[in-house]
Amino acid sequence: MAIQAQFYSENFDGYALGGANQDSVMENLCFAPQQQQYTTFDQYQNILHQKNFNFLAANANNNNIPLHLQSFSAQIDKQRLEFDQFFNLQNERLRSAVQEQRNRQTAILMKKYETKTRFLLKQKDQEIANAANRTNELQNFLNRIEIENQTWQRVARENESMVASLSGTIQRLRDSAAAACSPAADAESCCENGGEDEEEKWGERKLVCRRCKSEKSSVILLPCRHLCCCKECEVFLDSCPVCTMVKKASVEALI
Repeated sequence: MAIQAQFYSENFDGYALGGANQDSVMENLCFAPQQQQYTTFDQYQNILHQKNFNFLAANANNNNIPLHLQSFSAQIDKQRLEFDQFFNLQNERLRSAVQEQRNRQTAILMKKYETKTRFLLKQKDQEIANAANRTNELQNFLNRIEIENQTWQRVARENESMVASLSGTIQRLRDSAAAACSPAADAESCCENGGEDEEEKWGERKLVCRRCKSEKSSVILLPCRHLCCCKECEVFLDSCPVCTMVKKASVEALI
C-alpha cells in the first residue's frame, strides 16, 4: 500500500507536470525567444530525470513491481525520447537560423566592401592612367629636347666652319693689303708702276660698296660670304647685291 500510495503521488505529480506544466512548457517553447529555449528544455528535462530517479530509487529493493509501474516507466522513457527529438529538432532549426542570419550579414558586408573596393580600384586605375600620361608627356619632352640639342649642335658646327672660312678670307685680305703696301713695290720700274696702278685701282673698285659705290666694303653677308657692302648700307640690304641670296646674318670684317 505504501508503494501504491507513493506511485499515485508520483503519478499525480508526473501527470500534473505532463498536463498543465507540459502545456505551459510547450507554449513557452513555441512562443518564447530562441535564446530561452535551451534553458526551458534543460529545466524540464532535469525535473523529469529527478522525479524518475526518485521513483526508481524508492522502489529499487522491491522485486514485485506492478505492471502499471513498468508502463509508467516506459511512458517516461518515451516522453524523454520525444523531448530529446524535439529538442534536437529545435536545436537544428536554431542552428540553421543562426547560420542563415550569419550568411545574410556576411553577404551585406561583402556587398558593402565590394562597392568600396571597386571605388578604390577605379581610383587607383585613374591614378595609374594619369601617371602613364605624365610619363608619355615627359618622354615626348625629352625627345624634343634631344632634337633641339642635335639641331643646335649642327648649327654650332656650321657656325664654326663659317667662322673658319671667314677667318681665312679676312687673313687673305690682310695679306693682300700688306703686299700692296710693301717697299718692294716702290723699287719696280716705271713701266711696271703703270700696271700696278691699274691693278690697285681695280682692287679698290672691287672693295667698294656695291650699294653706295663710295664707301669701302667692310661687312660680309651670310650665308653667301660676300664682302660687298659698307657698314652703313648693310642695314638696308635684305639680300646680297652680288648673288642676290637672302641675307640671314652679317659679320664686320676688320681690314
